[in-house]
Formats: sequence, structure tokens, C-alpha cells
Amino acid sequence: MRLKELEIQGFKSFPDKTKITIGEGITGVVGPNGSGKSNISDSIRWVLGETSSKQLRGSGKMEDVIFGGTQSRGAMGFASVALTIDNRDHGLDMDADEVTIGRRYYRSGESEYSINGQNVRLKDVYELLLDTGIGRDGYAIVGQGRIAEIVGAKSAERREIFEEASGIAKYRYRKNEAERRLEAAEGNLERLRDILGELEKRVGPLKRDSEKAQQFLELSERRKSLEVTLWVDAIRRANDTVRDQQRKFEAAQADYERLSRQLDEFDEKSAALREEAQQLVLQVEQANADIRAVTEANAGSESEIAVLKNESEHSRFRIDEATGELERAGQGRQSIETEAAGHKAAIEKLHGEVAALDARVAELRTELRALEEKAAASGQRRDVIDAAIARLQDTATAAKVRAASAQSAKEAAAQRLDEAKQQAVELENSAAAAEEEKRRAERRLKDTEEAVTRNDNIKAGLKLKLESRRRQQAEAADALQKADKERSNTSQRIHILEDLERNMDGYQQSVKAVMRAAAGRRLRGIIGPVAGILTVEKGYETAIETALGFALQNIVVEDQGCARAAIGFLKDERAGRATFLPLDTVQGSRFTGRLTGTAEVAADLVKCDPRYQHIIDNLLGRIIVVEDLSEASTVAKNLGYRNRIVTLDGQVINAGGSFTGGSTARSVGVFSRKQELDELRTRLVKLEKKRADAEKELEARKAEVDNLTAQLSGAEAEGMNASSERLRASLELDRLTAAVAQHEENTRSLAAEIEAQQAAVTQNETACAEAKAAQGKAEAELNTYNAELAELGESTGSLTAERECITNELSENQMQRLANEKDVSLHEAALEGLQSRTGEAEARARELNAAIEAAKAKIEANALKIAEIERTRGENKEKIAAAEETIRTANAARMEKEAAVARLGQENRALTDERERMSGEMARLAERRTAAENELNDTNTKLWEEYQLTAGEAKELCVEFESLTELRRSVAEVRGKIRGLGNVNVGAIEEYKEVKERYDFLKAQVTDVEKAKSELTRMIAELCSEMEELFTTSFKQINTHFQQIFKELFGGGHARLYLSDEANVLESGIEIEVSPPGKVIKNLSALSGGEQALVAISIYFAILNVNPAPFCFLDEIEAALDDVNVARYAQYLRRMTDNTQFIVITHRRGTMEAADVLYGVTMQEDGVSKILRLDLDKVNAELIT
Repeated sequence: MRLKELEIQGFKSFPDKTKITIGEGITGVVGPNGSGKSNISDSIRWVLGETSSKQLRGSGKMEDVIFGGTQSRGAMGFASVALTIDNRDHGLDMDADEVTIGRRYYRSGESEYSINGQNVRLKDVYELLLDTGIGRDGYAIVGQGRIAEIVGAKSAERREIFEEASGIAKYRYRKNEAERRLEAAEGNLERLRDILGELEKRVGPLKRDSEKAQQFLELSERRKSLEVTLWVDAIRRANDTVRDQQRKFEAAQADYERLSRQLDEFDEKSAALREEAQQLVLQVEQANADIRAVTEANAGSESEIAVLKNESEHSRFRIDEATGELERAGQGRQSIETEAAGHKAAIEKLHGEVAALDARVAELRTELRALEEKAAASGQRRDVIDAAIARLQDTATAAKVRAASAQSAKEAAAQRLDEAKQQAVELENSAAAAEEEKRRAERRLKDTEEAVTRNDNIKAGLKLKLESRRRQQAEAADALQKADKERSNTSQRIHILEDLERNMDGYQQSVKAVMRAAAGRRLRGIIGPVAGILTVEKGYETAIETALGFALQNIVVEDQGCARAAIGFLKDERAGRATFLPLDTVQGSRFTGRLTGTAEVAADLVKCDPRYQHIIDNLLGRIIVVEDLSEASTVAKNLGYRNRIVTLDGQVINAGGSFTGGSTARSVGVFSRKQELDELRTRLVKLEKKRADAEKELEARKAEVDNLTAQLSGAEAEGMNASSERLRASLELDRLTAAVAQHEENTRSLAAEIEAQQAAVTQNETACAEAKAAQGKAEAELNTYNAELAELGESTGSLTAERECITNELSENQMQRLANEKDVSLHEAALEGLQSRTGEAEARARELNAAIEAAKAKIEANALKIAEIERTRGENKEKIAAAEETIRTANAARMEKEAAVARLGQENRALTDERERMSGEMARLAERRTAAENELNDTNTKLWEEYQLTAGEAKELCVEFESLTELRRSVAEVRGKIRGLGNVNVGAIEEYKEVKERYDFLKAQVTDVEKAKSELTRMIAELCSEMEELFTTSFKQINTHFQQIFKELFGGGHARLYLSDEANVLESGIEIEVSPPGKVIKNLSALSGGEQALVAISIYFAILNVNPAPFCFLDEIEAALDDVNVARYAQYLRRMTDNTQFIVITHRRGTMEAADVLYGVTMQEDGVSKILRLDLDKVNAELIT
């Protein structure tokens, strides 16, 4: 048996499925602290059945073994471990060459064990691994820090590992099972002996009672034959009387049923007429409801018309405002056009003057050039200089004009720039104001839209609520109509039943006479008929009436004196016969036996005053009520046909076994009528309350409808106002949006103009500087020529005077032209301003015209709505008139129906009186028949109660008799002999037989249990003997090996193991005595940690030498050893690999060097363990996944 493979998934730090292949020899598991090495050891202990999470280094919850997640990984929902074992040597008791033990645990707490894929119990795993050394409590797995427990544990606690090594664990398991069974057997034996003792006390007395009962049965059989003969003769005489009375009763019953059918027909006609009258009432109420609805609609339309007219008036006001504004805008436009025309005329005039000046300048320049040519042609120096001076003066003048023009343009541009900047500031302020107004307008529009939406929601809510309340109002009206109808029908029925009750319909004439005399104070102490003193549970009326029969009309009186007085009254008045029940003489009796199914005692199904209870018990105390005839037969048979059984529909099984049944006579309805009357009165009270509640509900719903209608009208008015406000806000926003856009356009134009004017200022400054430079240059040359001219003499030639005249005029014309051009620019700027104002006025005019058109459209739409509402109001008035006509017609028809109902009521009462007379006749006949039936039933009851015989069966048992007197004497004689026997226990015969049989059975059972007890005691003794022998042998072998291994590992010294109580081998503790080389040790605690570990390892190796485990998992057991002892430990481990696989978790180099394969455990990812395999023979490493 070898360990082949370990598969882990989701266990502690191994979330991924990890397979570890275990080969022969030593497999080492290495890795840094906290990498998850010991989790491998825990997984093997866990899969082999460990149930304590603390043994697995947990906190106390088994859920701790499931991978709990990391920062990058989620927690898993289960932990799974599978251990595969090579079982070719069949070391495990299974017919399989390979055994896989698996365990899986879920966070929900569910746990699964499996062997070769089949689900098993933990007990199955435990029993499979018994005495293999690899079980849950075995020594194959030594956890971290556990090796020292072998030395540090108490002597008694060391037994477990030695017992497992000795192979007695399965024997101890069987011994414990046998002891448990033995304890159970002893408990059973004690209980059986107690029962047997009790039975022994009963056997003797029962035997004597059995013999006496046998004699009683023989005399009873003789009495039975004599009494049966006596009672059969009485039954014959009673049957003749019953048949005669039955014929007379059936004839009277036929007349009664004929009258009842006629009354039923009258009732149907009356009900139909009342139904028709009720339908007419419903029509009237429906017409009233229609009138109310139409009136409410008209009231709502009046408010709607008022709202529409108000809205139209508001639209007209807006039209007037817009028209006035348009007129004012037209007057402003005329003044702008006049002013613009003046500017245009001025511009045209200035353009003409500029053109004239340009023509004159051209002429003057032509003349000036002619003078220059003339001077040049004369050849005189003065003329040449004059010509040059004339040219330079023209140049200087032109430069001066250009400088002045540039300066003027610069000043104009600067002024325009300042104006543009000022306009920009003003425009910016105006734009900001317009933007603010726009935002306010947007807020107003949003507020108005929200108001409209809110109003729409309110209206929708009010409409839904109004629709719901109108539906509820209609339902309330229907409920009121239904309640009225139910109340009317119930009142009619109560009236009919009260008439019958007052007339005591269904009672015999004698009962009526007594009750009338009691009402007239002619008789005292009369309480009333039985029907009047009790109340029956619902559903049992027919059964109780049948059970009581004619006794329903028996009269309850205070005492026997009252009964005698009433009988005397009936005799004197020749009013017939009646049965009286005095409270002081009538005695009651009740059935006390056991009932099954639906069977109940009739007296338990009625309620009455406690002072009448003995009356009820007398009449109903021994009568049984069941559901149907089938169950009645079963119950009657179970009760030995000693009681009268009545079904819910009035069928009867009489005492003695005879059956009475068929249809129920109407006369029996006396009690049902009283019950119905009580129920109807109770129902009428509820219906009155229901009608009042319905009427109150209708009023409440109507008030809610009126309130909601008013709210809806107000909401619609508010909605129209909100819509108007939204329209105004929308138009205002459109105007302001256009204004803001215009401001933006003007801002862009001003910005462009400012930029252009700034460029013009710069350009004119440059031009002015250039012109002044040219002017300066020309003037410098002029100065030169003037100086030269001065040297030539003071005289001035004709050319010079002419030149000066032309030059001066040319300069004046150019300056005048410059002034005119400046005036043109000013007029054009003013004209542009006027054109801008004209555009804004036209845009505002378009807005006002659009608003006027919208208002006119609104007025037309409102006018159409008002016309439609007026038309609907007219139609509603016609509907109201039609409904009023319907009400008048329906009321007239209803009065006719009610008159017909009254006529039928009179005819009904006449028939009722006739039927009452017939009912009295039936009652008298029924009384006589009932008396005969009672006699017959009593005799049958006696026959059945005593002997469980029907009349037919009894005839077969009759004996011959000479006379009725002789027969009665014989019966009395036999009864005397039976009384002489005293108390007789007839059941003693059967009881004696049963007790005797049980006594014999229990005696045999005690013998069997005692035998089983001795067998278990013997088996326990054998198991103890075998366990003691096995343990002693194994313990000696382990001690021998321990002494050898100790010397080998310690390099000398001596050690031994011994029992602390050799007389009690199976319970004795195990002591350890060691002396390392050169030391005397009196207490193991005096050893160092390494020495204690080496002692424990020596004991462990000794156990493995005696009973090698197939594989061992050792978790750092050599951690406390020094390097020398680690080397000795590793060498000895290697020597033991022939019989055992070793999986060792270690940090020690010596142990690693002894391993055949190394598995390295790492945590490349925090909290997740991975395994790397290193085959030392091939020196090849691979990551295990």
C-alpha cells in the first residue's frame, strides 16, 4: 500500500487545483516560513477525517480551511482534497487496486466524503483505515510541533499512538460497540422483569373471576330468550297502531302540501312584483344620479366659460397694447426718415462743392505748370527760380494739405475711435442688461412652463382621483341600492314569519290553546314549547327537529302543579291533548360512550338556559347525530344498536336497528322557522347598519366628487392663466434673444470698426509725418530759392506775382475741399446711426405683429370652445328633462306594483289560516303516531341495547309460552338468580386469556435477553484477552527497537519504555526512561529541546519498525536537532524507506540531501501557494499546477 497522489483545490492557501505525485523513498517539501508547507500536511489529515478545525490550526470553524481570498482574488466557495492510494497489496479492505479518498466542504456547512467517487459516511472512512496507522488518530501524520508531545504528554495520553501501532484499535472499537449493546440489553432485561412481576400478581385473581363470569353467561342466555319473546310480542302490537295512524296522517299531509304549494305560488308572485318595484326604484335612483352628473357637468362648464372669456379679454388687451406700440413706432420712423433726408441732401451738396473744388484745383495746377514752362522758356534766372519756387510751393501746399488731411483724418479717426469705444462700453452694458433680461425671461419662461406642467400634473391627478371617486360613488350607490333591496326582502320575510309565529303555525291546536290561555293569564307557570327554549347550531336544524319529533311541541312548565292545571284546562275546554315537561320532575340522562367520525350527542348541538338543561338531556341526551345514513349505520353498529341515530337530512336508525326516513314533513319546520326568524332579525340589524354605512359612504363620495370638481375647475382656470403667462414669457424671450443677437452683431461691428479706426489712426499718423517731411523739404528748398532770389534783387517779376496768386488760391481750394470731405463723413456717420435705429424698429414691429396674430387666433379658438360648451349645456338640459320624466313614470308604475303586492298579501293570509288549521290536524295525528312509534322504538331500543338484536333476528330466538303472565314470571325468576351472583366481570374470561399469553411470552423473552447478555459478556472478555496479548507483544517489540535506536541516534546511553500499571495492561499509562551518554536523567523535562525531540523520534522510529505505516507525513520534526543529529536522523530515515514512504516538510539541509524528490512551496502571488518539483536524480525543476 503506497501513497500515489494528492490533489488539493480551494484548501487554505491552495486556491488552484494542485496535484502532487508521491514516489518511493523520501519526498521533501521545502519553502520559506508562511509559504503554505504545513497546509499540505493539514490537507492529508483533513481528508482522512479530521473534524476539529483547531487540530488544523484553525480558529474553531471548519470554514477556515476554505481559501479566504486575497486582494486580487476572491474567496472560494468550497475546499476539496483527494488522496489516491496504491492498494495492489489490498492493505485496505477493498476489492480495488487503487483507492481514492476524497472530501469536500462548502461554505454553507455541507460536507461530503467519497471513496472511489462514491459518497460515503465519515464512519466508513474511519473503519476503512482502522489499524493501518494512517487514520485520523493514527501515527502516520506528525504535525508541526507534535513530535515533542510524545515525550511531553502524560503517560496515559501516550497510549493512543501505541494502541494504533499494536493493531488493537479495531478490537477496542468492537469492544466499545459490544459494551454499548450490553448496556442496552441490561436495561431491557430490567424492564422486562418489572413487567413480569406485575403480571404474576394478576393471573390468580383473574382465573377466579373468569369462572364466575362463565356461570353468569349461561344464566344470561336463558334470560335473553325469555325477554326477547316478551318484547317481540310488544313490537307486534305497536306496529299495528303505527300503521293505522300513518294512513290518517298522510291524508292530512296531502291537504297541507296542496295549501303550501298555493302559498308558494303567492310568495313567488309577490317576490316578482317586489323585484319589479325594486327595479323601478333603481331606475329612479339612476335617473337622479344622471341628473346630478349632468348638473355637476354644467356647473363645471360655467367656470370653464368664465375662464375662456377672461382669457379672450386678456388677448384683446394685448392686441391694443401692441397696436399702440406700433403706432408710436410709426411716428418715430417718420422723424428718422426726415432727418435722414436732410443728411442725404447735405452730403449731395458737399459732394457737388468737392467736385467744383477738384475742377478748380486742376485748372490752377494747369495754370501753374504753364507758368513754369513759361519761366523755363524765358531763360532768366529769376524766372527759373520763380518757376522752381512755384513748383515747390505747390509741392509744399500739397504736402501741407496732405498733412492737414492726415491730421484731420487722424483726429476724426481718434474721435470715432473714442466714440466707438464709448459705444462699445455702452453696448456692452446694454448687452449685459439685455442678457440679464434674457436670463430673467428664461427663468420666467421656465417658471411658467413648470407652472403649466405642475398644473397639468395636478389636473391629471385630479381627473384620475375624480374618476376614481365617481366610480366609488357609483359603487356606493349600487351598494346602497343592494342594501335597500336586501333590507326590503329581509323585512318582507320577517313579516311573513312573524305572522306565522304569532299564529303558531305548525303547532297542534292544544298547544295553541294553552299558550293563548297563558297569554290571557288564565294559566300560570307556562314557559312555552320546547322549540322556544333552545337554539340549534347552524346546519343541524333538520336533524334536531327530527330527533325531537312531536316532542318539539311539548310544553315546558315550572312544576307539576302547573302541568296538572294545564291538563285540566284542556279537558274542560275539549281542546285536545298535550305533553307537559315540569322542571321539578323531568330527569335527564346523557350518552357517555366513545364516538367516532362526525358523530355527536344531539344535546351538545343545542344551547339553552342552564335551568332547562335537564329537559334537553331528557329529550336529546341519548340521541346521536351523524352526517349521513352510511355513517349512521356504522355508528349504530359500533354502539350495538342501543341508541337512536339521526342524520343531518332527517333519516333515522332507531334503537334496535329499524330505519325511518324519506322526505321531511312541512310541520317539522316549526323549529326551523324560529331559527330563521332569529337569524333574519340579526341580519336585518346588520343590513340596517350596512345601509346606513352605504348611505354615509355615498354622501362622503358625493362630497369628495363635488370638492374634486371644484378643484379641477380652479386648476383648469389656473392652467389657462399659466398658459397665457407662458406665451407672454415665450414672446418676450424671443424678443430678448433677438436683441441679444443684435447686440452681439453690433459688438462685432464695433470691434471691427475700432480695429479699423486704430489702423486708420496709425496710418494717418504715418501719412501726416510723411506729408510734414515733404512739406519741410519743400520749404527748405523754397528758403534756398528765396535766398537766391533775394540776392538777385527785390524786384518781382510778373510771373512771380501770378504764381503767388495761383498758389494761394490752390492752397485755399485744397483746404476747403478737405473741410468738405470731413463734413461728408460726419453726415454719413449720422446717416448710418439712423439706418441702425430703423432696423431695430422694423424687427420690433414684426414681433408685435406676430403677437397680435397669435392673440387673434386665441380669441377665435376660445370663441369656438365657448360655443361648443354652450351647445353641450343645452343638450344636458334636455337630458335632465328626460330623466325627470323617467322618474315620474317609474314612480307611478312602482305604486301600482306595491298595490298589487298588498292585494296578494290579503289572499296569502286567508290561505295561511286554512293551512294552519290543517297543520293542527296533522299535529294531533302526528302526536298519536309518535306515541305509537315511541313505544315501538323503546321496545326495539331495549331489544338492541340488551341483546343487539333486530326485530327480525329476535323472532328466531322466541320460545313458546302459555300466557303473557307466565312468561313475565319466568323472566323475573332468572333475573333473581343473576342478581344472586353479585358483581360479575364478564371481561375477565378474555382478560385472563390475554394476561396468561402475555405472561408466557415475556417469560420467554427474559430468557432470550439473559442469553444475549451472557454472549456479549463472553465476547468482551475474549476481545480484552486478545487486545492484551497483542498490546503486550507489540509493546515489548517497540521497547526493544526503542533501546537500539536510542543508542544509535544518541551515540550511546540507554533508554526503555515501561507500563505504569503492569497489572492493567489495557488501561495502564506508558512511561519513558532515558539516560543520554554521560547523563543521569530523573525527569524528561530536564532534557534539552533537541534531546526531547530526538527521544520522541527514537520512539516514533521504533513504532514504525514494529508496525510500518504505508506512508508518513513528518512536518519539521527534526527542527530542534543540531546538524549532527539531523544527519543521523536523515540516515535512519533513508534506512526505513523499504517499508514506508516518507513525505517530510523541512528547513534542514541534511534532510533535504536525503530526499529523492524536493517540492518547493512558494508564494509568487500574495496569499496563494504554488509548488515547484525538483527531481534530484535528474536535477530538473518544473512548476506544478
